[in-house]
Amino acid sequence: MSTSGPAQSASFPFPTQVVYDGTSDRLRAAVDVAPAATDDVTVEVGSRRLRIAVDRGDSAFDGHDGDANPESDDRVVERTVTPLPPGLEFGDDRHAFYNNGVLTVSLETES
Repeated sequence: MSTSGPAQSASFPFPTQVVYDGTSDRLRAAVDVAPAATDDVTVEVGSRRLRIAVDRGDSAFDGHDGDANPESDDRVVERTVTPLPPGLEFGDDRHAFYNNGVLTVSLETES
């Protein structure tokens, strides 16, 4: 099962792939967040949802020398997905890795 919501693609400009593998009881998400730095990426996991937020306040994203209003939340874009089939929740085995601009999240699932 792979998901990529077209409605959220417009507001979340980073290519995202979410795959649920029932045979290994894992959900994996990969997001190309380049040129974001590790400190600019936030991952939150609830019992059935995955939220990824990226702070684009750096000049690398917009070609400017900074935001006119650095306190604005407009620079943070996020995507929240609830991709699990009914009856499943995320377990305790959770891993997130950032390498060369790609965030990979691997989550255990359980009944």
